Amino acid sequence: MDPLGPVRLASRALGFATWTSAVVYGHKALSLFDSDLATPWGKQRFIDAWSHGVFPLFGLDLNLVSGEVPEGGVGPFLVVANHRSPLDILVAIHLVGGVVLSHHGVREIPVVGTAAVATDTIFVDREDRRSGARAIRSMRRALVEGRNLIVFPEGTTYPGDEVRPFLRGAFAAARGLDLVRVLPLGLAYRPGDEFYEESFGDHFGRMARRRRTPIWAAVGEPMDVPRTPDDTEALRQRVQGLVDEASAARDS
Repeated sequence: MDPLGPVRLASRALGFATWTSAVVYGHKALSLFDSDLATPWGKQRFIDAWSHGVFPLFGLDLNLVSGEVPEGGVGPFLVVANHRSPLDILVAIHLVGGVVLSHHGVREIPVVGTAAVATDTIFVDREDRRSGARAIRSMRRALVEGRNLIVFPEGTTYPGDEVRPFLRGAFAAARGLDLVRVLPLGLAYRPGDEFYEESFGDHFGRMARRRRTPIWAAVGEPMDVPRTPDDTEALRQRVQGLVDEASAARDS
């Protein structure tokens, strides 16, 4: 057992709460004097600053093993990734920015929920049809505004490198928007680092005690938004290929 683990956990929890509060309330205060900061693009600058501060705080080592993030002015993108950890959200925001579609329960997690609300996270309860309809409207509005939208169409987190079937509803908001393209993203972690069959608190504590947490990512070429089940499966296979690239780099 690492004797410094409890110290890291306490310092990182405090650091995360302090940094998140500073960014959230700093943005609110400065927006009173500069209305541009209250726009989605002004807010994105603070979201970028927040994510870049959290990475070193938690000892996250992001290894981009293939592909590149498109330059600004292209898109908006529907960013589609496999889902293995809450850290996936941070990685996607760090790489491409944008708005995240997330489970409604995230809103209730102390500090994390505050950060999610502040970053314009779109919450959905998949058991509630009205919640799903509201989420699709919010997702579409974000894309129309030109913001990237980050989704994890497996629907929940899984262990291992196999990409599970995609839920087609994740793509509904992007259909009919000609400028929107899909940006596939594959992520890989060390075995056992995934968030699976444990509480968020247990997972956070386990990961925060570690000195470093490496993450491998591969970015694909933009694709058309899937319209048919075959298109959706082709996208899933593309994400699987990117995960295979990321996991190969991890295992080399």
